[in-house]
Amino acid sequence: MHRLALVLTVLLGALSSACAWAEAPASAPVAPPEIVESRIAANCYNVHDGVRSIDTVVVHYASAIYWFDPSFQRILGDEGRAYAESIGLTRENLAQHKYDWQLVKPIFEAYKVSAHYIIARDGTIVRLVPDNDRAWHAGQSTMPTDGRQGVNNFSIGIELMSSHPKDDPTVVTPQDAYTEAQYASLTRLIAMFCEKHPITAVVGHDEIAPGRKTDPGPLFQWGRVRTPDYRPLACVESASE
Repeated sequence: MHRLALVLTVLLGALSSACAWAEAPASAPVAPPEIVESRIAANCYNVHDGVRSIDTVVVHYASAIYWFDPSFQRILGDEGRAYAESIGLTRENLAQHKYDWQLVKPIFEAYKVSAHYIIARDGTIVRLVPDNDRAWHAGQSTMPTDGRQGVNNFSIGIELMSSHPKDDPTVVTPQDAYTEAQYASLTRLIAMFCEKHPITAVVGHDEIAPGRKTDPGPLFQWGRVRTPDYRPLACVESASE
């Protein structure tokens, strides 16, 4: 009797495990990236009525290395000035704060430009402009893929905290320019866009405005983000699964 009870217990356990395995998903869904909301001033982007058609991601870089430029200081807003004072920013310690997105945001506001997202050095993702609205990040621009102009109209702009080797002598290697955390967050962001929009291209600002812009610069590792024909790897890989 005891032996029969033991056999039944084992069989019931096996059946329970088999059912649980059958019901489990083949793979856990990828969690969406955590995003910090920090809306930029309303005079730095266009609110878009209806649903905006988005098929392109534009990669930029930004930093605060020219914070103390006199021409910028003349147009800097009170909030940006107050934040700089709160962290004790000086010419001497600027190098320690040059990639602080909370310094970069008031720079954008002073010049009345914007991007949809900023990615900090530690991978933190900050959203300045809703995806469906038109950020002012590309300016006069032409797509290298099909010649379309006015890239702001159909793109999402992402700023990575970094700078160009010509502007910043501390940026020498690809690792100096961009961190692993930034690439990881960029990949997750693009994957999120792929789920919502028919993203067909990831381009640099220097590719849509050659001769006028230099970001994301020569040390950005494009092979980690897209195929040779501009297609985002995050979209290609998800489509093949």
